[in-house]
Amino acid sequence: MATFSNRSTFFQPNCVATFEQVHFDEGRFRRAYRGQWTTPEKYGQKCVIKRMKSGYVWAANGWDSTIKIYDRAGAIAQQFNQSVRPNYPICFTSIGTYVVINSNPKEYVVAEDYLEGVFMKWCNNYGYISPKAMSEHIMMPAFVHWSWLYTSGQEMVCDLQGTRDENGYHLTDPVILSLNNTYGETDMGIEGMAMFFMNHQCNSICRGWRRPHWESFIGKIPRETLAACQLMQSQVNNATSYRFEMKFPPSTKDIVKRVFLQIAQAQ
Repeated sequence: MATFSNRSTFFQPNCVATFEQVHFDEGRFRRAYRGQWTTPEKYGQKCVIKRMKSGYVWAANGWDSTIKIYDRAGAIAQQFNQSVRPNYPICFTSIGTYVVINSNPKEYVVAEDYLEGVFMKWCNNYGYISPKAMSEHIMMPAFVHWSWLYTSGQEMVCDLQGTRDENGYHLTDPVILSLNNTYGETDMGIEGMAMFFMNHQCNSICRGWRRPHWESFIGKIPRETLAACQLMQSQVNNATSYRFEMKFPPSTKDIVKRVFLQIAQAQ
């Protein structure tokens, strides 16, 4: 087991949690390790510690982009709960930055509470939407759709995964897509937004909300690009993790952005 102390007590030997040396899960960019809190208010409760796959983080601000995404996704989820008032409210886990004790140089990690229950992935950041999200958990794609409208087409919260209980959805590791790719390496931008709407079938929650359709682009972008999108759509439908990447040519990207914004911001 390894230990770490809170970033705010950088020079103190306080141990706030312990975690295993071998990861139990991993995504495209991070690995997850099982741990236990040792602070009085959470003593013995399970937590999850995350490290970058690309290498250890040695700077105190190295996780700031990740925390920014969590905070922004959480704020949008709160607005969704207030506006839509779903039967199962959406909540993202809180995440904090910590430094591993006795690491030299100082290694920084992030930690959050462990999510109890059956862990599920409902959608990713490149258009995949699980069958369960289209049937049992229709709140998930509806939330993605709503986040795009709420931000006037500037952003989209996606890569939704976590658990659900009688109190609602408890989500972790969100991704935010943005028109200007301002949210780091997981931000697939307008291409990710386009792939979501290619696969999203509006349900009883979001039916009637504004959204782009194939017809929105006929005659505006080359047929070859539309055909490539359709091929990519079929590939994405069969992949739960990020495996495919399509980038629009600059001229096409400008057109797609403009059409998306016109639809999102229509009165």
